[in-house]
Amino acid sequence: MSEINYTKLRYESETVLVKILEEDFAIKNYYDIFENEDELKQIVNQLLSDSVKLNDIIAPRLYQICEKAKKMLHFTEDIDFFIISSIDVNAFSINGFTYVPHMICLTSALVKLLTDDELLFVIGHEIGHLIYKHSQLYVVNSLMSNREEHEIPAHISNIFTRWNQYAELSSDRIGYVVQPNLEIIGNVFFKFASGLSEQHLNFNIKEYLKQLDTIKELKIGDFYSSHPGHLIRLKSLELFSKSTIYPLNKGKKGLIKLKDLNKDLNDLISLIEFHPKDDDEKNAVEFISAVGTYIAYADGEMNSQEWEMLYEYLIRFTSKPEQYLVFKNMKEIEKRSKAICKFYGNQIDNEDKYILFQLMMKLVIADGRLEEEEKTKLFEIGKELKISEKRIKEIIREESENYLSPRKKLTQQNLFVKK
Repeated sequence: MSEINYTKLRYESETVLVKILEEDFAIKNYYDIFENEDELKQIVNQLLSDSVKLNDIIAPRLYQICEKAKKMLHFTEDIDFFIISSIDVNAFSINGFTYVPHMICLTSALVKLLTDDELLFVIGHEIGHLIYKHSQLYVVNSLMSNREEHEIPAHISNIFTRWNQYAELSSDRIGYVVQPNLEIIGNVFFKFASGLSEQHLNFNIKEYLKQLDTIKELKIGDFYSSHPGHLIRLKSLELFSKSTIYPLNKGKKGLIKLKDLNKDLNDLISLIEFHPKDDDEKNAVEFISAVGTYIAYADGEMNSQEWEMLYEYLIRFTSKPEQYLVFKNMKEIEKRSKAICKFYGNQIDNEDKYILFQLMMKLVIADGRLEEEEKTKLFEIGKELKISEKRIKEIIREESENYLSPRKKLTQQNLFVKK
């Protein structure tokens, strides 16, 4: 195969998230800071001590499979391949960041379970992680996630979780380039799912994919898994194999165009997401998003802290809070805010409206200040919810006693000394 355009092969939704993380959150500025030469050398030392490094003398067959994948992908950077003794069926890659050779590790259980043809896909997949330098974002995410203090904000954590799953789909495509056989790749996922070889089960790709239909009906989602489900990954590759971006499809007719491929994949990946399950959750989400935004704009604009708080409130109901925080204009916000308040106002025995009103008070006072416009809107919302004025004041007082921390409002005018 001629030179490969890896950028073109990458799952578009992953590329979008990488740009958001690297540019909007400036994470790319930490890549060279978090590259740890000593730690990488320690990992190499540990692998050399506790596992077996493959070469053409110790493991000629396995080594040739690894080298074949590298050659097919035109990947010229050094990679050391290791076999780790483990009952877990697993493979992973570690980027050497120019300090040491890259590392790809295969567990003994994986090697025992898969055929040579199946291993070729797995190794190609792991090289895919190296090609796309997934370790750069992974290291930053790992450092933020593992610290005891200063918990990673929910909106950033969510983006990382979604990126991690999308990155697997991008790497799967690289695995497909070196092993363009859906039956063989299907066998890999089938074995991962069952833990059994063909000695015990007969793999049938159409029969196996029928399980995906039930998943679509359940609409539960599996957002917090580190990898997309095996069925989603297999179906994703099936679509990719019939698309215009797969290199060997050039000149063929009836292919899936890039725009349609991305739409189909986004519909497929949506099975991972979760959203409000019932009317109670849908109403709570509508209140938090509409009323929260309405109040946040009381002083003229929503700041990042207020947006992040609304995101935190919504995340218990949906894996995509951001899509519930999008409005056409203020007129729509006001209309939807009044409508949901009227709904809860007519729910005399519904205690949820008091809990939701408390959330709005916490939102207002998060910056340590209760502005006059915010106070006015709190009373306005409270009355629409048919909460008594006495109870409104009690809620404001209770939340203020817990969270009030008055702060000076800084402007450019009072930052400089007048002469």
